[in-house]
Amino acid sequence: MGSPTFIIVLVLMGIIENYICAASIPVCITNCVQCKQMFGPYFQGRACGDACISSNGQLMPDCNNPRTLGNFLKRLY
Repeated sequence: MGSPTFIIVLVLMGIIENYICAASIPVCITNCVQCKQMFGPYFQGRACGDACISSNGQLMPDCNNPRTLGNFLKRLY
């Protein structure tokens, strides 16, 4: 069996990873709201929020970076 220290480290790593993932979802959703305010009806805020939740906050939209907004902008024509 592993040493108690090794087991404690593994448990702490799991707790920290869960905390970081849980903290990034609200930031992601806040970015979606900010982009919706900037782009108005041309930004699909609901789809952005759904993507934040499904990716555990890994998909981070940046309103100033068009590469991160491609899936959420509606076409003008």
